[in-house]
Amino acid sequence: MGRKKRGYQRTIGKLRDYHLFAVACEGSVREWEYFKMFESLSSRISVDLIGDIDEDGLVSSTTNSSPDHVLKRAEAYCNEAGLGEGDEVWLVLDVDRWGSQKLSDLCSEAANRKWHTAISNPCFEVWLCYHISATIEDGGKELSSAEMKQLLATIASPGGYNCQIFARLAFSAADHARTADKHQGFRIPEYKETQVYHLIDAMKAYTSVEEIERFVGK
Repeated sequence: MGRKKRGYQRTIGKLRDYHLFAVACEGSVREWEYFKMFESLSSRISVDLIGDIDEDGLVSSTTNSSPDHVLKRAEAYCNEAGLGEGDEVWLVLDVDRWGSQKLSDLCSEAANRKWHTAISNPCFEVWLCYHISATIEDGGKELSSAEMKQLLATIASPGGYNCQIFARLAFSAADHARTADKHQGFRIPEYKETQVYHLIDAMKAYTSVEEIERFVGK
């Protein structure tokens, strides 16, 4: 999925009245479409989705989703666009394929750069499931990422996943995910835990009650 946006050029010295959230995902189109919805949350928020810049200078998502590559994309973004005071970089990652040690190393590197991480275990669909329910019923079996995706499709019926509908449920999902996070402050969440609510909370801090109500009611 490409964005009609040429590079990441921004004039840092220019006075602006919005807070920038630069979000680097593992490359899933689903995640890109989801976070793009928050551009319309508030005029005081701008969301950049960090992808690869192709030979035409267009920003696009990527199929290379390794933590190392996500880190390199974020680094390239910061070098290309620059960041203003208070701007935030977020790395949104999954445990499933990479394991705790690799992600822990990435968290250390991100912390050194004053970046934020939002990790889901085993996958981003855990976060999406909390949009529908306060609990994730797995029948006592630890679900794989593929099975978690199937569960999402089941509980999201009829109609299945729709980023426009789900994004409007993000604030209730944050409440559910926060309650489910029994190890707040840990770098790597446990199974059926997700830290994406931290990103939503950060956005909420720059949003009025009226703007949230308008966003949710769209």
